[in-house]
Order: sequence, then C-alpha cells, then structure tokens
Amino acid sequence: MSILRAALRSNSPFSTFQTTSRVLFSTEAGQPPQGPVADSFLRSPRQGLVYGRLLGVRKHTLKTDIIHFLKDSNLTMEDVKVDYDRYFTPLAMMLQFHSHGAYEQAFRHIARNGRLYKLERVDRAQWDIVTPYDGKTILMRGFPRNALIDEIERFLHGYEYDRSSINIFLRQGETIDNPVKMATVRFRSRTDAMNAFITKNRTFCLNSQISILVLQ
Repeated sequence: MSILRAALRSNSPFSTFQTTSRVLFSTEAGQPPQGPVADSFLRSPRQGLVYGRLLGVRKHTLKTDIIHFLKDSNLTMEDVKVDYDRYFTPLAMMLQFHSHGAYEQAFRHIARNGRLYKLERVDRAQWDIVTPYDGKTILMRGFPRNALIDEIERFLHGYEYDRSSINIFLRQGETIDNPVKMATVRFRSRTDAMNAFITKNRTFCLNSQISILVLQ
C-alpha cells in the first residue's frame, strides 16, 4: 500500500505543477530586467548640467583665467558668466558644468590648490538671472551730467554697435551730490568692443575724460 501511495503522488498533476513552477520562477529570477526598467536602472542619475558660483575673483580676473585654472572641467567661454554689482565690480563668476563629475573635479582642484577660490553649488535660476555680456559690451564712465544720447552716439561714431542697446544711468560718486554718469553699449562682436576700448579709452566727451571697461 505504501508503494501504491508513493506511485500515485509521483503521478499527481499538482506535483508536476509545483515542480514546473519552481523551475520557472527560478529561471525568471536569474535573468536581468529587460527594456526601459533596465535602462532607467543603469542610467547614471548624475548626468546633466550643474551650476556653481565661484567666489574669490578679483577686479582683473578674466574668464579665460578661470577656464585655464579649471582646465580638467572642460569649461568654455559660454560656460562662464561674471556676476557684477551695480557699480560693475565683479562679485563672483557663475560656472556651468556639463556633468556632476566635472563639478566635483573643479571642487577637488580648488581644494588642492591653496583654496584661492571658493566654489558653491547653485541652481539654474541663479545662473539665469546673471546677464551674459560675453566681452561684447563696454561700460563708459565719466560723462558730464548734461550729456545726452546724441553726445554718446557722436562719441562712438564710426564703430559698429547696436544703437538700441545704449543704456545711460547714474551711480553715486565719491560724494552724494556728485553722481557719476555711465553708459553701456553692446557691439556686434568681441573684436569690435575691444577695438573701441583700445581707441576710445581715456578720450574726451564734452571736455570730460571717459574711462572704458569691457564687460566679460
């Protein structure tokens, strides 16, 4: 009887189903996930743009100085913007890295090289609000109080620039009752802006000497 019961159990469909199910589940569990699920699992979450704010820049620090200093991060001129205050003194440089690895490389490089600068992580909004002058805009300082846009256009006569970009404004001078009149204007290229700087800096408008700075 015991032999007969063992034979019946071995021929039971339920026994066959259990054995087959164990084999199938074991086989499926051993295979890696396929399709979009596998792709999303393998994709690095650290890809994409990362933004930083570089503190410690000086008045005469150039974008090219920073690009060379952080050469292993592969920054371009378009990846660097200068953050100026209302008097156009540089406060910091905004940096756009093309990967999280490039940002970390820059952070480690700064730490290894005497901490000349300080790099802070910022979000995209802080990058977007900084105006990119790109070396095509000049700042002219020292116009007399009575100088109008006509005098500024005569001062720039013969140069290729965007006339609609002329912006005239006042900033406080050494004393409250002696504001400084300034103007910015955008040229069509970096070469045109530099040419205006070389030829017009320290020249005169209405008997007032005008100093010029190329905004990066």
